[in-house]
Amino acid sequence: MHNKITCITYDAFMGDFVPEPTPQPLSTSAINYNLRSRSRTRCMSGPSSPPSLPPSTNPLQSLPLPRTEVNMYDTIITALNEADLCPGYQFASTPHKGDPSEETRQAVDCGMYSKTAIPKLGITEDGGFGRTDWSSIEIAIECKMHPTEDDPFDERTVCDEPNAATRRKVLGQILSYMELIFRRQQRTFQFMLLFIGGFVRIIRVDRSGLFATEQIDYRKDGNKLAVFLWRYARLSATLRGHDTTAARLEPDSAEAQRMRDRVKTVAEDDYVARAFKDLLDEEWAWWKLEVPDETNVEKSRFFLVTKPHFQAPGVAGRTTRGHIALEATPGAGDDFVYLKDAWRVVMDGIEKEGVVLEKLRKKEISYVPTLMCHGDIVGQETVSQAVWPKYHPGQECKLKRHQHYRLVVKEVGKPLDQFSRGLELVLALWCCITAHAQAYQAGIIHRDISAGNLLLYKGSAGWVGLLNDWELSKELEQQMEEGRQPDRTGTWQFMSAFALNEHTKTIVIQDELESFFHVLLYIAVRLLPHNCEDSAVPQFLYDYFDDFSAHPTGHGCGATKYGVMCGGVIPLGAYNRKKTGAKGGKLNFLLPSPSESPVKTTSPTTSDQAANSTSTPAEDVPSPSMPEHPLNDIVRKLLSWFSAYYNLQLEQNSKGPAPSKQGTTQSSDDDVERFFMLKAQSKAWEQKHAKEARSPLSLTATTLEDTSDDEDLAPEQASPEELQKRAKQLSSHAPILKLLETAVTQNEWPKADRCPDRKPKKGWKPDKLDQVPKGDTIHLSKKRGSEVVDNLPSPRSKRSRV
Repeated sequence: MHNKITCITYDAFMGDFVPEPTPQPLSTSAINYNLRSRSRTRCMSGPSSPPSLPPSTNPLQSLPLPRTEVNMYDTIITALNEADLCPGYQFASTPHKGDPSEETRQAVDCGMYSKTAIPKLGITEDGGFGRTDWSSIEIAIECKMHPTEDDPFDERTVCDEPNAATRRKVLGQILSYMELIFRRQQRTFQFMLLFIGGFVRIIRVDRSGLFATEQIDYRKDGNKLAVFLWRYARLSATLRGHDTTAARLEPDSAEAQRMRDRVKTVAEDDYVARAFKDLLDEEWAWWKLEVPDETNVEKSRFFLVTKPHFQAPGVAGRTTRGHIALEATPGAGDDFVYLKDAWRVVMDGIEKEGVVLEKLRKKEISYVPTLMCHGDIVGQETVSQAVWPKYHPGQECKLKRHQHYRLVVKEVGKPLDQFSRGLELVLALWCCITAHAQAYQAGIIHRDISAGNLLLYKGSAGWVGLLNDWELSKELEQQMEEGRQPDRTGTWQFMSAFALNEHTKTIVIQDELESFFHVLLYIAVRLLPHNCEDSAVPQFLYDYFDDFSAHPTGHGCGATKYGVMCGGVIPLGAYNRKKTGAKGGKLNFLLPSPSESPVKTTSPTTSDQAANSTSTPAEDVPSPSMPEHPLNDIVRKLLSWFSAYYNLQLEQNSKGPAPSKQGTTQSSDDDVERFFMLKAQSKAWEQKHAKEARSPLSLTATTLEDTSDDEDLAPEQASPEELQKRAKQLSSHAPILKLLETAVTQNEWPKADRCPDRKPKKGWKPDKLDQVPKGDTIHLSKKRGSEVVDNLPSPRSKRSRV
């Protein structure tokens, strides 16, 4: 939420965000638990009487200053309930018992709930505290004792954000509550109340930014709070921030039963059905979601979904949610599809992902998702970015405009890290680079290559790679016309070092190929045998992928990734503390010991216990006479190419700006045979679309450019001619595709080289306050984080898109 917070007066807040209710009958209850209809107008229900006059008295004026937080839970909640401001609602205290269906077990102090939801809270007859229910809470209420030390906002700073660690901690706490409500409900925005000592702030947040009122002395001006609650309870569901295109399913409804019936019997190898069955969590809400069909503007399609298959963390940004879904339309069949729900960035030059997928379909691009339907949800757009300039005249608005958007594709993939063996990982990488190459020749560049966007998909030819998530892609001609970009774009961990350091850099093919390399390294270091001590892998993952460097103009690439790209090797001296000499020198992938059994991949191990286990390969470093893991040749050659490219670029930059220019027996293996079939399909596509290609370079080169026999030769030791030859390998997709082809077809790959996941389930981070925030995808303003990298300086972990 960095640079996304604004504190304004109470009157301004009410004028901008809380309109006076109209005299027509409007709904007042929260989520209707007995919904059966698809109709938007019936998604919420309430009394039919017109609103009464707003309150003129202060229901909190007689309250003494609180002595403890527990005292606040009692006195404030009792006073609000007795005031009867909100027909159909009840205030409840839930400070100590977290929602049992939520892994975090977090509990907010109090909340406003629909009276129909109160029984779920488990409040005892003697007035004891209840249990937080994130799926039904209407307004979260947090209580703190000190009006300064516990205030998460500070109007004395430029961006209304606090500097004190205790206040920042409170800010993180309330944002985590808001995130849970967004996660468990279908909300377009939400309000929250924060009591701090004798004061209260009213807060509103959407996917673009956060607004908060000034501190209100509720004992003196509590009528202001009363008016807010009175208005809120009489607003429509839409104006209270509920998504009325999402219908919550009754547990015994026909739709819910159909979802259960679909997976009563599941084949062992049906990974999609097994995943859907695992997501049928009765403690989570199940929904029927409306998806506009922009190919048929007069029609919408409806889909049944359960607990999200994927949920990007964070409050602001795209906050993408992914669901394995069934189409609800009668006669649509029982095939599973994938539904993506996101708050896309509305920006010139960025098309809707569905539009891009349709273009790719027309060009017959391989290994990309097949579009079924997509569209913007009408009337669901953030407003914070529109209001912000009014309170910051003459300043550049840091907030992005987000539009609620849904898209459905036919393919349901699984994460790349669920590969069964190293060869399958490389095959999937080849497929995704092929997709990228074909799209590039068709004039489209992806711009967000990441581990989450490369999937495994079981098609007619077996497991292949699927290049997903094209929402940040651009047409090459448009990108060239625009020149330098206003924002960094991509996923922080997998962006090129140059792109991380140069925030306005236009993304070129070398950046994208480097991102593919980072994905390969990230997955391989976690799940294949190598000579880095297992206990040090979590720190290596942080240093290489998550770390950043501080700079006055914004965060840049971490030292480890940048050093590897320039130096051409991955040194392990800082990680192999127990090893000396060659064993601790540089990263080397190893063959598994003959006695090792395969690791099952249907549910990869991610526990801390597994992360500390060792794969026990036969030798840490193979001798010259021993066979090597085939992955080493891929890594060595790619690093030699990237280091040459980096050194040439740095040398060129030091001289000032210049015009930019863009034999072994084959093994007998089913996966290798499958590769030849896939390669033939790629060659057929190339021949068919040769006339449309942007470049005469072939996607399926027959040979690699001859380079030095010694890939380990340091860049500073190589001749300028040698560096030019190496760097040239990155000027098109053909050399890297040929490199992968050679590795697949001219090596014998181990059948069981997958290891337990060395990445700790709860992550790893050093003792730093400022870390890249964990979140979604980002158009980066400063460093990678959540969505439009504005979450920056928050002391949270990472894994997001810039």
